[in-house]
Amino acid sequence: MSLIKNYILSLVRNARRDLFFTLLNLLGLAIGMTATIMIFIYIQDQVTFDKQNEHFDRIYRLEGDFFINEKQDLTAITQIPLGPTLKDEYPEVIEQTRILPRRDFYFKRNEDTFKEDSIMLADSTIFNVFTIPFITGDPNTALTAPFSMVISQTLANKYFGSWDVVGESMQDLQGNTFNITGVFADQPSNVHLHFNGLISTATIEDQIGSERFNDRSAGSFWNVTCYTYVLLAENTTPDMILSKFPEFYDKYMKSLGDQIKASFKLRITPLADVHFQKDELTWDLPKGNMNYVYIMGVIAFLLIVIASINYTNLTTARATNRAKEIGIRKVGGANKRKLRSQFLAESVVMALCAGVLATLLTILAMPLFNSLAGKTFDFHNILQSNILLFILGVSLVTGLLSGLYPASYLASFNPVAILKGNGTSSRDRGWLRTGLVIAQFMISAVMIIGSIVVALQMGYIQRKDLGFDKDKILMLTLNDTAVINNVTAFMEEIKRNPSVEGTSLSTTAPGRFYGKQVMTAEMNDGEMGEKAFNNCFVDYDYLDVMGLKLVEGRFYDRAFGSDITNAFVVNEALVRELQWGDNALGKKFIRGVNIQGANLPTGEIVGVVKDFNYGSLHNPVEPLVLICNENANFMRTLSIRVGDGNFSEVLEWIKEKRNEFNPAYPIQYSYLSEELKALYGEEKVVLGLVLSFTVLIIFIAALGLLGLSSFMTVKRTRETGIRRVMGASQNQILYLFLTQFSKWVVISNIISWPLSYLAMKNWLQNFTYRIDFPFWTFIISLLLSITIAVITVSWQSIKASRMNPAASIRVE
Repeated sequence: MSLIKNYILSLVRNARRDLFFTLLNLLGLAIGMTATIMIFIYIQDQVTFDKQNEHFDRIYRLEGDFFINEKQDLTAITQIPLGPTLKDEYPEVIEQTRILPRRDFYFKRNEDTFKEDSIMLADSTIFNVFTIPFITGDPNTALTAPFSMVISQTLANKYFGSWDVVGESMQDLQGNTFNITGVFADQPSNVHLHFNGLISTATIEDQIGSERFNDRSAGSFWNVTCYTYVLLAENTTPDMILSKFPEFYDKYMKSLGDQIKASFKLRITPLADVHFQKDELTWDLPKGNMNYVYIMGVIAFLLIVIASINYTNLTTARATNRAKEIGIRKVGGANKRKLRSQFLAESVVMALCAGVLATLLTILAMPLFNSLAGKTFDFHNILQSNILLFILGVSLVTGLLSGLYPASYLASFNPVAILKGNGTSSRDRGWLRTGLVIAQFMISAVMIIGSIVVALQMGYIQRKDLGFDKDKILMLTLNDTAVINNVTAFMEEIKRNPSVEGTSLSTTAPGRFYGKQVMTAEMNDGEMGEKAFNNCFVDYDYLDVMGLKLVEGRFYDRAFGSDITNAFVVNEALVRELQWGDNALGKKFIRGVNIQGANLPTGEIVGVVKDFNYGSLHNPVEPLVLICNENANFMRTLSIRVGDGNFSEVLEWIKEKRNEFNPAYPIQYSYLSEELKALYGEEKVVLGLVLSFTVLIIFIAALGLLGLSSFMTVKRTRETGIRRVMGASQNQILYLFLTQFSKWVVISNIISWPLSYLAMKNWLQNFTYRIDFPFWTFIISLLLSITIAVITVSWQSIKASRMNPAASIRVE
């Protein structure tokens, strides 16, 4: 016991004696551990997506794999009858549930109107598949009746001021009344399918009839509408179903598939893998990127490595300060093992203290981290048992790793040599400190280059010419019958504003979902063939309003009365896919497939527009058909071209004119440029996190360099005095110190360049449209690293160069 007390007193005494170095060590470890804790919380949130469900390992999402005329299309949504039919056909499926997304619901409460964008329709079986805790109500019967509805606790408090609302009702602006049959606890943030309320699919069945809703004819199996999830029996694998699916296809889908030269394969994806689904699926929900999780993990590891290097460097550098203590302990009978244990214990205690400080810093820094990561973490996340165990574990591991070498080094001192005053060891350990400093700045240089490349790619995305005028478009969603029935007059009123350059109707807009349909086109050999193409219905003014460019032919024109039925405009990607070359104009085209007695009119290609990026820049431009239409009831997106950036003035004008039609629904608008930015939300988060952690890594490295330069300055005090006596100027002394540290920085940067190039070149492959690797970032990282090193070292170096030479020479 007395020995332990002696060790503790020794630790406290040394900490107080070298308070500056102790604080540097503690601060470096604490900052590194703080960032690591936050990254761990972020990673845990990502990798546990949807795992709050009790049977998550047996829940799967059904997905579609369509081949139409040898062209593959993957879909996240499937056919309405697929889930129920699979359950009836295969005993491996013990439950299924379908979820139909809805863009917006409008509800009224007293005199107020509310828009809800997270209300979905779901089968009553959803609670048998997913774990959704109910606060009140019976999940077994909650969604069995038409017009029944369950809502989240947040939505209940929003509308009723209480969660005890079973028996209450909500009314939408169409006059439908939905009876509240249950209230469920708010979903955690890490679920791929977010909803604040669920309405029974029995409501749709009641509206369109049971026969149509439950139709299992071939046609119903070629129309995708809903997300479908299945719960498989225990000891069942998806392969057991997939192996039998060809028989299912032959029974329900083959007859129609043969007619349209198409086939269908079922995909079954584990629920836990949906968030990180690598394949690009049409109509998929927002998902994560496992590569970014790996990047965060690597950054966390590098932060701990740099913090540990700091501790190792400073502890070994200060070894001479404890030489006599070690010599006396050895003479007194302490062996190497006991000394190693003592110094290792000191390291672990220091790391545990840093862990406590890091926990406090994490709580304080959490709001800033949330703003960068787009999360809502709080101190409750830190108090989770697995997080606390992680903090304890990382403290212990950091203490052991960073103290292992210093403990061995200090315990190896020769006591006779020490007590005679002949130095601590015959072996020079400066090479180790040099290597560790090089490693620190190599990591810093990699992070600097990576941050610059990420920022440049994000800037490129923001500035890239997408092929249309994204910065001039204000979009309205036509959600009110009073406006829709008078949309022509409404558009004319809008155009009276001098800042409005034009208006146009369409079914969708760049950045949103585009419809996909099997169409018939003339092939190179003159035969007609079926292919699935993305499509968008537009009016006559769409080209001018959006700022698209024609490369061949003409756009739709009111002077040609047959354009609505017999004319088609396509993009260059479609021309390339069908290999039309320069002969696209006049090619025959049918909007659909003439099967089962259909007699769709045959039209022709009248124009080709230059490719424009109507989707994400992660992917190439896909073939697109722009189809002429005049039906406002069908086209609910109104694009308004605004000149001179007068959006606020035009928006007020639109609101004023819209109110003249006495709409029941509130106005719903957005800016096209802002919607497109949202496509790269994850990259923006990663950029913010990488920049922040790069600054921390540089700061920790600078702390270590500051401590090391302080020690080296003290160690070379006598040498400095002798040099001054021999005639060296202050500038020469300063140059001597700066040169010593700067060469390490140069070497570390040279090592970092190929590593940075390989890592960032690989990351840029995620984008179809990307920058070339900027090699000039190597020079920037070098200059920035040298600048940081010079600023850090100069303070101590200037002090050393200004010391009185006579006093310096007397220092032992």
